[in-house]
Amino acid sequence: MPDAHSSVSPILEVEAGYAEFASSRDAPVRGRRTVAWAASALAVVGVASYLVTGGGAGRAALRVEPHLGTMKGVPFGEACAQVVETHKNSGHRLSETTCVPFEMDYAALNTIDITNADLGQEVVGFGGAFTEASALVWQGLSEKNQKRFIELYFNQETGIGFSLGRVHINSCDFSVNSYSFDDVPEDFDLKYFDHSVNHDARTMIPMIKAAMEEADGRPINMLASPWSPPAWMKRGKDQKMTGSEKPGLRRDCHDVWANYFSRWIDAYKKHDVPIWGVTFQNEPENPAGWDACVYNASEMVEWVSGSLGPVLRKEQPGVKIFAFDHNKDHVVEWAEASFTDPAVSQYFDGIAFHWYTGDEFGHVAEVQHRWPDKLLLPSEATYEKYRWHAGTTLAQGDWTMGEGYAHDILGDLNNGAIGWLDWNLLLDSRGGPNHLFNDCDAAIMADVPKDELYVHPQYWFMGHFSKYIVPGSKLLRAKLSYQPEGTRTPVADVKPRPYGVCDGEFGLEATSFLRPDGQIATVVLNCGDQAITYKLRHGQYAVPGHIPGHAIQTLVYPSSIVTPGDK
Repeated sequence: MPDAHSSVSPILEVEAGYAEFASSRDAPVRGRRTVAWAASALAVVGVASYLVTGGGAGRAALRVEPHLGTMKGVPFGEACAQVVETHKNSGHRLSETTCVPFEMDYAALNTIDITNADLGQEVVGFGGAFTEASALVWQGLSEKNQKRFIELYFNQETGIGFSLGRVHINSCDFSVNSYSFDDVPEDFDLKYFDHSVNHDARTMIPMIKAAMEEADGRPINMLASPWSPPAWMKRGKDQKMTGSEKPGLRRDCHDVWANYFSRWIDAYKKHDVPIWGVTFQNEPENPAGWDACVYNASEMVEWVSGSLGPVLRKEQPGVKIFAFDHNKDHVVEWAEASFTDPAVSQYFDGIAFHWYTGDEFGHVAEVQHRWPDKLLLPSEATYEKYRWHAGTTLAQGDWTMGEGYAHDILGDLNNGAIGWLDWNLLLDSRGGPNHLFNDCDAAIMADVPKDELYVHPQYWFMGHFSKYIVPGSKLLRAKLSYQPEGTRTPVADVKPRPYGVCDGEFGLEATSFLRPDGQIATVVLNCGDQAITYKLRHGQYAVPGHIPGHAIQTLVYPSSIVTPGDK
């Protein structure tokens, strides 16, 4: 049984670029309808990098036991909501603050109401991409920091419990150079295919296997995506993996490219890395300067229904196939092409999409409404490094980027997404390496010569979902009412803005999930400057809440509360 105080594990020792928790204790709940938010005592040296691992009395809620089924009702007088908070100004980073007792319901303007909420989609998980860039940076670290990095992402207790990953088939923009596993022109029988996938066996595969080992039996579902087929399979006089004609794939290479997919999946399987799903192509609408292959929706349908789908269904049963894998602005049109005709739809398990055209949550909702049996997977999000605000440092990162991630995750989940994938898990201090200098930020970055890791705000914000909304959790379609002081533009009328922007105009945001252990996790976000007082309603009971400006909270509490005398 945990001790009576919040326990924090200093998994990052005090050293250059790091900080260590000194101690953290719960503050008492101060009176009715008020919540005391405990400030953790910090010994700060450089970057605050720390993780919550334990819990106070009655905090078994934070230990996930995913096969318990529906939990028994908790007596009203004992039920409380454990609050975990990340706050820009307090120093809280995934910090347990207090367990707020439930009380009888009361009137409130701002309410998150889970009462009789319908169940929605089931979560597969959250994670990021094992790119070649990430793997090379990881390999450049000391063994100590390699282990620390893997623990931060993939340990359920002392990290944030990532359970989803993405890897590229052949090279991508975040590779040092273009490469494939069969560069022999016109090798339609794939006689020269490298079944050892030697390039990846030296780079991404060791990193993936380290993550799998850290997960300690929890599966990490791997999604694979190609940026480009081998150069000889592409159209154009100057055949190369970078750039693309329209369309990019030679018609006479439809079958061999499908067979290449299957060979690649087999090769990874021989390295004990099973592939959970594939997308047919990364960003098919983008004739990028890096590795690319352009398709329109009808060209995708022709190739998948005629070649890739039949090959994978026969040779790789159970591997899921996702359509599109590009921006949300066109996700409905590509879903229509993929799912309308049953002869085509049989080969698509779902549709993947990126965030680079902005929120577009209405498009996600439309796809979920029209094709509720299909899986919706946000498969890539990141910020180019030029988006850093003035004053941003490598050590601290940009707080708004954590808020932007959380805003997008909330919007996608509430509209049918089964999880969420970040882009590079790790980048160097420049924001690479890659072979086109499109430098990006990442949730964890490293100064390899100094052997230092830097945890950015995106990490903490993602952890509020991945650590507590575990695989198998199901969306609760809760009702959210928000009435701030003064006037406010309704969220529906907020003008479009660049991707990953969250501010006070969105007000109080929230999502709730019923976990396999019978508990509920509710994530609450406030990107504004002012604090918001709210109520979490659960039938005839309620929890009073208060979220500071520029903060995110996760509340974990029992799904069943019983009044003394109930049978």
